[in-house]
Amino acid sequence: MKQRILRFALCLFLVSAGSSQNRDAHLLWISMDGFRADYLDKTYTPNFDKLAKGGVKAKSMKPVFTSKTFPNHYSLATGMYAENHGIIANEFYDPDLKERYSIYNRKKVEDGKFYGGEPIWVTAEKQGLKSASFYWVGSEASGQRPSIWKRYDQKVSFDARIDSMVAWFSLPDKSRPNLVMLYFHEPDWTGHEEGPGSWKTLKKVRDMDAVLGRILEKTSALSISDNLNIIVTSDHGMAAVSGKKIIDVTKYSDLSDFRVEGGGPKIFISSDSQNDLEAVYDKLKSIEHVQVFRKKDIPDRWHYRNHVRIPDILLVADEGWWMKPLSRRSHPKGDHGYDNALQSMHAIFVGDGPAFKDGYLRGTIDNIHVYPLAAHILGLTPYKGIDGSLDAVRDLLRD
Repeated sequence: MKQRILRFALCLFLVSAGSSQNRDAHLLWISMDGFRADYLDKTYTPNFDKLAKGGVKAKSMKPVFTSKTFPNHYSLATGMYAENHGIIANEFYDPDLKERYSIYNRKKVEDGKFYGGEPIWVTAEKQGLKSASFYWVGSEASGQRPSIWKRYDQKVSFDARIDSMVAWFSLPDKSRPNLVMLYFHEPDWTGHEEGPGSWKTLKKVRDMDAVLGRILEKTSALSISDNLNIIVTSDHGMAAVSGKKIIDVTKYSDLSDFRVEGGGPKIFISSDSQNDLEAVYDKLKSIEHVQVFRKKDIPDRWHYRNHVRIPDILLVADEGWWMKPLSRRSHPKGDHGYDNALQSMHAIFVGDGPAFKDGYLRGTIDNIHVYPLAAHILGLTPYKGIDGSLDAVRDLLRD
């Protein structure tokens, strides 16, 4: 431990003395999709406990609105709210580009023009550090790819992903990345299918704890282990959805002449006709268990108003309620995309390594602050346009 502290102190001295980056520091940033913060309290997770005991843990991590996968992974990577980086949802229409973005459209996912801000791997590459990504949102986009990246293929096993990460960190000094981003799609998938309270979901949480255990075992054998920091985050949580709480919005208004995106916790409605928008707003605002906002009235706390992609009218269901999309009859047992202030939407944050305090627990953090934290660990100058702040999470770091 003394050796780690002395080495970290030396790294801080080099950075403060004017070094543009910390070439000795390494960061493994892991995302486990849909890992609700209180899952760690609901079942046995010895490897997460071990990581937190040796490092730091937040009570929870608050996602940005909307609490969906793509907006939040990209907010984590950029330190920006969705209204500033532009990935406002998993699917959306851009009226300036006159194009629709969807996570299911490989061409759009890899089109760099949809992505604003500067993800952490680009910051690293610009300042002389190599980076690698195994499936992080935005890392496949043209013009902002890291030195090493993978095209998304969910069939690739978790063990294969871990082995790739280990291989990257085992490369010779000149080729080795200082930053590796590593993504897993569980327990999100099981949470959708079974609900957050299901024994199957909690079993999947234990499975992901075992995945973390394999990561900790393999990284401890790396030559860089003394300089390796590990952060485990998620993009959002998961709320239970009841079949008795389904709302068919088409019963309140005919939406056939509007551009409609989404469903479930939130729906986007847009039109070129202001009169039509006002008429449909008047009809929809009477729906119980649904908040209906004109764009100009979207709450300030969501930081979700100042982008051309944000819809003219936004519908957000109350927790556990689910708005039926126009083309879907079934509903999941768990979902996310609700108000990001809800505890059920909050994600995990756990970290360990030479940069972090030992056994430190703190309250909820906002996920926009993880980018400046990662930049600091790697000795990088953050992108100027971020919304996050290192000061908001500086207490996690060693004195």
